[in-house]
Amino acid sequence: MIVLRNDSDLQLLLKKWQRILKLDAWRIKARICRISEMNDANAQGENTWVLAVRQSDIHILDASDFPADSLFEQDMEKTLVHELLHLHFAPFEPEDTDGLEFCAMEQTVELLANLLVQMERRENCSIDVGKIAEAICSPFKQAALNPSLVSDLDIHKGIDV
Repeated sequence: MIVLRNDSDLQLLLKKWQRILKLDAWRIKARICRISEMNDANAQGENTWVLAVRQSDIHILDASDFPADSLFEQDMEKTLVHELLHLHFAPFEPEDTDGLEFCAMEQTVELLANLLVQMERRENCSIDVGKIAEAICSPFKQAALNPSLVSDLDIHKGIDV
């Protein structure tokens, strides 16, 4: 578990993960925020972006505001990676945050964030986390750059099963 005590530590992690996740073309600001500054009091992190100009503003919940009765460990690095991964999914972000598509996207981003952070922390790991991140995110970048690749899908309406 990583708990960050100041914004300079957060900036070091941001730079590291921005490189690993191939987000160097983005202008990203990240800061540690108290719960009163968050838009969602239940969130560990928030990300507001402008896709057209590749700008992002990330808020990570201050460790002093972590719920004492939480069943799960709070990890600020994992939260940062989760929020950064959203930038790869941004072109496909569902409008309805209560729908199944949004839930599936959040679960996918959370799974990938956990996996990437765990792999990065493993000692003597011979797997290149940067290459894995690139392989995961590459299809999304290609689809965002060439919408005709997904022209048969209406991402915001979903698929009837």
